[in-house]
Amino acid sequence: MDIRKIEYFLCVVDEASFTKAAKRLHVSQSGISQQIASLEDDLEVILINRLKNKFELTEAGAYFYQSCQEFVNYYHQIQKKTREIHFRSQLDINIGYAGPIEATIIEPLVSLIQAYYPDLNFNFEKSSFREVIEALSNRSMDMVISYTYDLVKSSEVVTIPIRRKPMGLLVSSRHPLAGQQSVCAAAVAGEKIIMLNPDYGRKSYENMIKCCRLDGYEPNITQEVPTCEAMFLKVDANSGVSFFSQGYVEKIFKNICYVELEGTHHIDCVDLSWLRNNGNAFIPRIAKLIQDNLHKLF
Repeated sequence: MDIRKIEYFLCVVDEASFTKAAKRLHVSQSGISQQIASLEDDLEVILINRLKNKFELTEAGAYFYQSCQEFVNYYHQIQKKTREIHFRSQLDINIGYAGPIEATIIEPLVSLIQAYYPDLNFNFEKSSFREVIEALSNRSMDMVISYTYDLVKSSEVVTIPIRRKPMGLLVSSRHPLAGQQSVCAAAVAGEKIIMLNPDYGRKSYENMIKCCRLDGYEPNITQEVPTCEAMFLKVDANSGVSFFSQGYVEKIFKNICYVELEGTHHIDCVDLSWLRNNGNAFIPRIAKLIQDNLHKLF
């Protein structure tokens, strides 16, 4: 049943006149008469006796009027509450990310967004490359920040390239290369390499091996670990070396050094992605804001 018909009926009864009700509702008298007649057809009862110079409710009409006053008030309360919940949920932005990129990527992005949309509430969840992509696909995350290689290639996934720069080598301060500012990419040949295991991100794992081969050697992978933190701790303990971007790990671990790789094929590719039909009205606004200011951030 159309709530509008009920509201028209209540207004007619309150005004005790089709003409006055039509004026109050800014509709034609014939239009409101048609709505009341349609309501009576829906109910299969007569609600109003239409006399020549008199307006009166039937017994059924009087009951319907009393009951619908409470119903319409309750309906509008539900409508208001529903909209409030919807709007509040729109203010929650769930972001998934992989790898230690809190300070280098998430912090400047969130600072930018909050400058324009201060009421937004951000929720963050750190996972593996694989889990982050799964979270995007099953819609438990609105946006994800991850390495490019494991992102699903789909027309439904929209992507903004965030970072593109060569990777270097992480070594312990006790490692012979620790005193070098840079070495040629092929110098890694023979080094014990610590890698994130394939479960963390299969395509990223395969790409890392491919880049080693393009740099001219077969990687000597001696250990595969489940998290980035475990990888850094292994490097810190001088158990091997790892490929990573500059500016994060060496600030956290005082015994880890960063060495540039000259002519390397290892590129740090990080993207921000979301589903095209996400449904949260803030997502496309945030995306445009980031795109317009990307050159200032990174």
